[in-house]
Amino acid sequence: MLSIGAESAVWTREHYSTLCDLADVLVGKILVDVSNNTEINHHKESNAEYLASLFPACTVVKGFNVVSAWTLQSGARDGNKQVLICSNDQEAKRTVAEIAQVMGFTPVDMGCMSSAREIENIPLRLLPAWKIPIFLALGLFLCFFTYNLIRQVIHPYIREQKNKLYKIPIEVVNTTLPCVSYVMLSLVYLPGVLAACSQLYYGTKYRRFPDWLDQWLQHRKQIGLLSFFCAALHAVYSLCLPMRRSHRYLLIETAVKQAVEKKMTIWVEEEVWRMEIYISVGIIALGLLSLLAITSLPSIANSLNWREFSFIQSSLGFVALVISTLHTLTYGWSRAFDENQYKFYLPPTYTLTLLVPCTVIIAKVIFSLPCIQHRLLRIRRGWEKGRYVKFVLPSATGEFSSGETSSNV
Repeated sequence: MLSIGAESAVWTREHYSTLCDLADVLVGKILVDVSNNTEINHHKESNAEYLASLFPACTVVKGFNVVSAWTLQSGARDGNKQVLICSNDQEAKRTVAEIAQVMGFTPVDMGCMSSAREIENIPLRLLPAWKIPIFLALGLFLCFFTYNLIRQVIHPYIREQKNKLYKIPIEVVNTTLPCVSYVMLSLVYLPGVLAACSQLYYGTKYRRFPDWLDQWLQHRKQIGLLSFFCAALHAVYSLCLPMRRSHRYLLIETAVKQAVEKKMTIWVEEEVWRMEIYISVGIIALGLLSLLAITSLPSIANSLNWREFSFIQSSLGFVALVISTLHTLTYGWSRAFDENQYKFYLPPTYTLTLLVPCTVIIAKVIFSLPCIQHRLLRIRRGWEKGRYVKFVLPSATGEFSSGETSSNV
């Protein structure tokens, strides 16, 4: 067996002709093509197919090209375990798969040689499963950032001629990050609600979801991790707020005003309790998001059975959404009813973020009602509306009756 391209991950096909002198020696051998291209779909045919055309007396197998040299050196425990394999010869694929298993990898049969083109494109793609979630997060960030910029910077400048541009790097960004994280977390569970509505409406689980909903369901992991990322950044930014020079100046200014007005204390019991609850609930929410993010990693997820994984990602995830909602409501408190909070008649930002999460929570509560939950469980176990399975009992003569004694399930 000979590995072609093993010396370099981008060993181009121009060098394949140098092996032609070994054609007689390689007759009947298995050639494993581990090479990659420098561009996606750079040639009309894959490298493996081109190699097979040069050595028709050999059996070519495409494999190991998605495994990095570092993984091959350090072992499968410290890298990607999957080895994608394809070939037109089943026996050759079985031989290469056995070698991969001995090395500690998990071989994945991708079919015949026509799949080699797709396998060679995989290492060249940059985060293919992350593009939509990243664009979604960036879009939400720009929307909320612009909204907060209008409320916190532009409004004071126009109405009071106050320069608040210093708030942009820290305060405006820190106000935007939790909004993005909160909405992204709700978008993880919203497609599940829509899927349940579809199953209840059509009365079956066998009807395919629309393509947009199917894609949404497949990107929930990435959306959830980006939600955790924004929440973690929000926590770091919040810890840095007292370090700002502007914050120190405001504290000194408040102290001077208190001294001039001869106020002994400015303690407000309601505000103290609000902030204590707000911070405590936020820490719990961040802790649950951390647990969700950790268990979504393949190395951790593989150590859990399906019930454990489902409990953490589904049940605890919904609890995290509820606690995040409490965190948001505690932050807002009574501000939604204060007319001074409506800058340019725009409502406070947190009221906008509550729309999607509250919709998801209300839908989840409705689905938990016994009458709806029972029907949904029946559908997910295979029951279909309008279709019946008939069991016909045999008659006394041993023949099946015409169906009078049938029972519907």
